[in-house]
Amino acid sequence: MFHERWWLDAVAPGSWREVVIEKNGAPVARLPFVTRRLLGFRLQIAPPLSTRLGPLVDPGPGRYETRIRQFDHLVDGLIDRLPPADLFRQTLHPETLSWLPFHRRGFRVEPRISYVLDDLSDLDRVWNGISGQTRRVIRSAERRLEVVRDADAVRLERMVRSTFQRQDLGVPFDRAVLDRVVRAALDRERALVLSAVDATGALHASLYCVWDDRRAWYLGGGGDPGLRSSGAGSLLMWELIKESAKHVGCFDFEGSMLPGVERYFRNFGGRRETYFEVSRASRRFAPLWAAFSHRRGAGAGRVVDRLRRIVHSGGDGPAG
Repeated sequence: MFHERWWLDAVAPGSWREVVIEKNGAPVARLPFVTRRLLGFRLQIAPPLSTRLGPLVDPGPGRYETRIRQFDHLVDGLIDRLPPADLFRQTLHPETLSWLPFHRRGFRVEPRISYVLDDLSDLDRVWNGISGQTRRVIRSAERRLEVVRDADAVRLERMVRSTFQRQDLGVPFDRAVLDRVVRAALDRERALVLSAVDATGALHASLYCVWDDRRAWYLGGGGDPGLRSSGAGSLLMWELIKESAKHVGCFDFEGSMLPGVERYFRNFGGRRETYFEVSRASRRFAPLWAAFSHRRGAGAGRVVDRLRRIVHSGGDGPAG
């Protein structure tokens, strides 16, 4: 999904680049990225809302050993073609064949986790796999709230902004980015935006997911901080899962390492899946990257906050 050119044009119009390897005039390996600058440093990161990227490689047919060898060779070639940068950082798509080429070339490789519902063909079974507490929250919310399908990102953006403000954080992407990507995905019938409202018309929450040919991806959302007890978020998540089942067989919650968010996703009964972040910092950028990575760095707080905003525009998981 996130490698498709229409997606990249929506999230980073005119600013995304890629390195490519061709064979017989056709691409066999691609690695898209966006270049950003911070205090004279050059950063290569994923575009906003594109939380799984990395190399897209066709290793060709053959034995597993042959395909692995060809994959590693092509990824080495992509790395060689990357322009100089003080930081490269992306999270790899879970179907990426191997992260070993990055490790061998000096990249830091770190595990991340998501939760995935692998089989949406039997929604009764999926429902029974959800924790009892979450099911009770959903049933209670169903009695009090109406679920509405949105045709744009207006209410979604409002709820995303409210969620970040509740956490005293700035939204790490522009409103225009969310508007463009929602419109582009809706136009291709690849997305669903749902909102929950009560009998008075008050908006409780809005969530958003997209899908490709294999899996649906929960990209985020948010809720009204004063109405969090209504269970709107859990209700909307269940509705996203049910709708996704009409299009694909798999639902990815997109992951989070934050304890509260991880627990929330886990309660929907999915399989824990490990994916990987790869990063490499230049020697002059390494102290700032260490301050970001370990949330420390005396005197570097404001700069680290700016770096955090830039890096998280590519995303580590859903907005809320």
